[in-house]
Parts: sequence; C-alpha cells; structure tokens
Amino acid sequence: MSDIDRVSAYLNATTRFEARFTQTGAFGPGAGLVWLDRPGHLRIDYAGPGARVMVIGNGRVHILDRSNGATTTMPVSRTPLGILLAPQISLSGAVTVTALRHEAGGVQVSVQKTDQPGQGSLTLYFYDQPLRLAAVTVTDTYQRSLTLSLSDMNRNPKLTPDLFQPPVAGSGS
Repeated sequence: MSDIDRVSAYLNATTRFEARFTQTGAFGPGAGLVWLDRPGHLRIDYAGPGARVMVIGNGRVHILDRSNGATTTMPVSRTPLGILLAPQISLSGAVTVTALRHEAGGVQVSVQKTDQPGQGSLTLYFYDQPLRLAAVTVTDTYQRSLTLSLSDMNRNPKLTPDLFQPPVAGSGS
C-alpha cells in the first residue's frame, strides 16, 4: 500500500477526535484543545483568559477573540481546512498532493485544493508505526503558517452538538 493510500485510509477512518495542541508559527504561540467531528465540524479552543476560539460548522468558520469580543466569520470553502472536514477525504482529484516526505519515524504530506491552490495548503505530519496524526500546519493565502502539534489524542471522544455552535462574545463558549 502506498503512503498516500495509507494516509487516506487513516484520515477516512478518523471521523472524530479530541486532542491537546501546542501552536507555533506566524500567529504566535498558543495551546489548548481541538475537536474534530467529520463531516464538517472542528473546534479549536485556546487556553487562558481572553483566548480565542474557532468553530467550524455549517460551512462557516467563526472566530471569537475573547479578549475584546471581536468576531470573524468566513466560508470554510475559502480555507484549506475544508480538505480535512469532507465526508470522504480523497488525496486526488479535488485535492492535489504537493509534497510527500519521509522523516525519521514519520511521513509528511502537503495538500492543497486542486482548483484553488492560492487559498493555502495543509501539511499533515504522521508518526509512522503505527500511522497516527502528529501535527497539522495550515498555510493561508498570504503564506502565513501555523502548526498545531497534537498530543493525548482520543479518537472516540464524547462530543455534544453545542460544542460546534458558533461562539458568542460574552458567553464564555
């Protein structure tokens, strides 16, 4: 089985998870929890008072800056994150693999939307034996990147629908 086939099979078998993350990159350091519930739902909740929360659901990205109550909303279709949120993940056709690298004990796969490469890319880092997701780097349309390094992943968490509701300023969610 090719590495691309292995990665595709792993991603399609991973329909939900909860994990801790540490963030590095263009948007500064951070840490918190991330939840995925495919298709279509993702929540990234930064730790600390006044931290941000990003929720993706119903085809929209909602970001709340808890420090000032500012919100940003955009279609998920304008970001590369939609690649990971599809009902069925295919690393061909609508998605182009731009790089495949082997590193000590791991595999790195970079992907972008075939028809909209200017919207950014995702680079997925996997531990190899057994194959499991270690980190995700999101590069936006301006070539700014942030990496979420994952730990303590639970691939069968108890998720509630309100976890993926758009955050509201002052609600604490």
